[in-house]
Amino acid sequence: MSRSSDLADEYDAVMADVIAVAGGCSQADWTTSCVNEQRSVGVVFDHIAELNPEVVRWVQEFLNGRPVDLTLETVAQRNAEHARRAGARLRGETVADLKAGSARTSEFIRSLTDEQLELTQDFAWAGTQNVGWVAGAAVRHPKGHLKSIKEALGR
Repeated sequence: MSRSSDLADEYDAVMADVIAVAGGCSQADWTTSCVNEQRSVGVVFDHIAELNPEVVRWVQEFLNGRPVDLTLETVAQRNAEHARRAGARLRGETVADLKAGSARTSEFIRSLTDEQLELTQDFAWAGTQNVGWVAGAAVRHPKGHLKSIKEALGR
Protein backbone atom coordinates (compact mmCIF):
# COMPACT_ATOMS: atom_id res chain seq x y z
CA MET A 1 0.00 0.00 0.00
CA SER A 2 1.11 3.56 -0.62
CA ARG A 3 1.49 6.12 2.14
CA SER A 4 -1.40 8.12 0.69
CA SER A 5 -3.64 5.05 0.79
CA ASP A 6 -2.69 4.46 4.43
CA LEU A 7 -3.45 8.10 5.26
CA ALA A 8 -6.75 7.96 3.35
CA ASP A 9 -7.71 4.75 5.18
CA GLU A 10 -6.99 6.42 8.53
CA TYR A 11 -9.02 9.45 7.42
CA ASP A 12 -11.90 7.21 6.29
CA ALA A 13 -11.98 5.47 9.68
CA VAL A 14 -12.02 8.75 11.61
CA MET A 15 -14.71 10.24 9.38
CA ALA A 16 -16.84 7.07 9.59
CA ASP A 17 -16.80 7.52 13.36
CA VAL A 18 -17.59 11.25 13.03
CA ILE A 19 -20.51 10.53 10.68
CA ALA A 20 -21.85 7.70 12.87
CA VAL A 21 -21.82 9.88 15.98
CA ALA A 22 -23.33 12.86 14.12
CA GLY A 23 -26.04 10.70 12.55
CA GLY A 24 -26.89 9.18 15.93
CA CYS A 25 -27.34 12.50 17.72
CA SER A 26 -30.75 13.52 19.00
CA GLN A 27 -31.82 17.15 18.76
CA ALA A 28 -30.88 17.54 22.43
CA ASP A 29 -27.42 16.10 21.69
CA TRP A 30 -27.03 18.43 18.71
CA THR A 31 -27.53 21.49 20.88
CA THR A 32 -25.39 20.27 23.81
CA SER A 33 -22.49 22.56 24.55
CA CYS A 34 -18.96 21.32 24.01
CA VAL A 35 -17.33 23.09 26.93
CA ASN A 36 -13.80 22.79 25.50
CA GLU A 37 -15.00 24.11 22.16
CA GLN A 38 -17.29 26.92 23.34
CA ARG A 39 -19.72 25.78 20.63
CA SER A 40 -22.58 23.31 20.40
CA VAL A 41 -22.07 19.74 19.21
CA GLY A 42 -23.88 20.54 15.94
CA VAL A 43 -21.70 23.56 15.25
CA VAL A 44 -18.54 21.52 15.87
CA PHE A 45 -19.73 18.80 13.47
CA ASP A 46 -20.45 21.49 10.87
CA HIS A 47 -16.98 22.94 11.49
CA ILE A 48 -15.46 19.52 10.75
CA ALA A 49 -17.45 19.37 7.50
CA GLU A 50 -16.30 22.85 6.53
CA LEU A 51 -12.62 22.03 6.95
CA ASN A 52 -12.58 19.07 4.48
CA PRO A 53 -12.30 21.31 1.39
CA GLU A 54 -9.87 23.62 3.23
CA VAL A 55 -7.36 20.79 3.73
CA VAL A 56 -7.63 19.91 0.03
CA ARG A 57 -7.06 23.58 -0.87
CA TRP A 58 -4.01 23.80 1.42
CA VAL A 59 -2.49 20.69 -0.17
CA GLN A 60 -3.15 22.11 -3.62
CA GLU A 61 -1.34 25.31 -2.60
CA PHE A 62 1.69 23.24 -1.58
CA LEU A 63 1.56 21.22 -4.81
CA ASN A 64 1.54 24.48 -6.77
CA GLY A 65 4.60 25.73 -4.89
CA ARG A 66 2.73 28.26 -2.79
CA PRO A 67 2.82 28.56 1.00
CA VAL A 68 -0.32 28.62 3.13
CA ASP A 69 -0.45 32.09 4.60
CA LEU A 70 -2.83 31.97 7.54
CA THR A 71 -2.66 33.52 10.98
CA LEU A 72 -4.13 32.15 14.19
CA GLU A 73 -6.16 35.38 14.38
CA THR A 74 -7.67 34.65 10.97
CA VAL A 75 -8.50 31.10 12.04
CA ALA A 76 -10.21 32.35 15.22
CA GLN A 77 -12.14 34.94 13.20
CA ARG A 78 -13.29 32.36 10.63
CA ASN A 79 -14.31 29.94 13.38
CA ALA A 80 -16.39 32.64 15.10
CA GLU A 81 -18.08 33.59 11.80
CA HIS A 82 -18.75 29.94 11.06
CA ALA A 83 -20.28 29.37 14.52
CA ARG A 84 -22.73 32.21 13.91
CA ARG A 85 -23.77 30.80 10.52
CA ALA A 86 -23.86 27.13 11.50
CA GLY A 87 -26.00 27.51 14.62
CA ALA A 88 -29.17 27.40 12.54
CA ARG A 89 -28.19 24.51 10.25
CA LEU A 90 -30.21 21.32 10.38
CA ARG A 91 -28.50 18.10 11.47
CA GLY A 92 -29.36 16.43 8.16
CA GLU A 93 -27.61 19.16 6.18
CA THR A 94 -24.46 18.86 8.25
CA VAL A 95 -24.42 15.06 8.08
CA ALA A 96 -24.87 15.23 4.28
CA ASP A 97 -21.96 17.69 4.07
CA LEU A 98 -19.81 15.43 6.26
CA LYS A 99 -20.50 12.47 3.96
CA ALA A 100 -19.96 14.33 0.68
CA GLY A 101 -16.90 16.21 1.86
CA SER A 102 -15.25 13.16 3.37
CA ALA A 103 -15.70 11.16 0.16
CA ARG A 104 -14.08 13.92 -1.92
CA THR A 105 -11.28 14.47 0.60
CA SER A 106 -10.53 10.74 0.84
CA GLU A 107 -10.36 10.43 -2.94
CA PHE A 108 -8.02 13.43 -3.13
CA ILE A 109 -5.69 12.13 -0.39
CA ARG A 110 -5.62 8.68 -2.01
CA SER A 111 -4.55 10.26 -5.34
CA LEU A 112 -1.35 11.78 -3.90
CA THR A 113 1.94 10.13 -4.82
CA ASP A 114 4.75 9.43 -2.37
CA GLU A 115 6.77 12.13 -4.13
CA GLN A 116 3.98 14.67 -3.68
CA LEU A 117 3.69 13.80 0.02
CA GLU A 118 7.33 14.85 0.46
CA LEU A 119 7.02 18.30 -1.18
CA THR A 120 7.64 21.05 1.36
CA GLN A 121 6.43 24.59 1.76
CA ASP A 122 5.70 27.01 4.57
CA PHE A 123 2.46 26.50 6.46
CA ALA A 124 1.70 29.66 8.39
CA TRP A 125 2.52 29.32 12.10
CA ALA A 126 3.74 25.71 11.71
CA GLY A 127 6.76 26.62 9.58
CA THR A 128 8.12 24.36 6.85
CA GLN A 129 6.04 21.21 6.49
CA ASN A 130 5.48 18.59 3.83
CA VAL A 131 2.30 17.70 1.98
CA GLY A 132 1.91 14.57 4.12
CA TRP A 133 1.74 16.72 7.25
CA VAL A 134 -0.85 19.04 5.69
CA ALA A 135 -2.97 16.14 4.42
CA GLY A 136 -2.66 14.61 7.89
CA ALA A 137 -4.61 17.60 9.23
CA ALA A 138 -7.63 15.91 7.67
CA VAL A 139 -7.16 13.18 10.31
CA ARG A 140 -5.91 15.22 13.27
CA HIS A 141 -8.58 17.92 13.04
CA PRO A 142 -11.76 15.79 13.20
CA LYS A 143 -10.16 13.36 15.66
CA GLY A 144 -9.56 16.17 18.17
CA HIS A 145 -13.02 17.63 17.77
CA LEU A 146 -14.70 14.22 17.98
CA LYS A 147 -12.99 13.64 21.33
CA SER A 148 -14.55 16.89 22.64
CA ILE A 149 -17.96 15.95 21.22
CA LYS A 150 -17.89 12.50 22.82
CA GLU A 151 -16.88 14.02 26.17
CA ALA A 152 -19.76 16.52 25.94
CA LEU A 153 -22.21 13.70 25.17
CA GLY A 154 -20.79 11.38 27.82
CA ARG A 155 -19.79 8.71 25.30
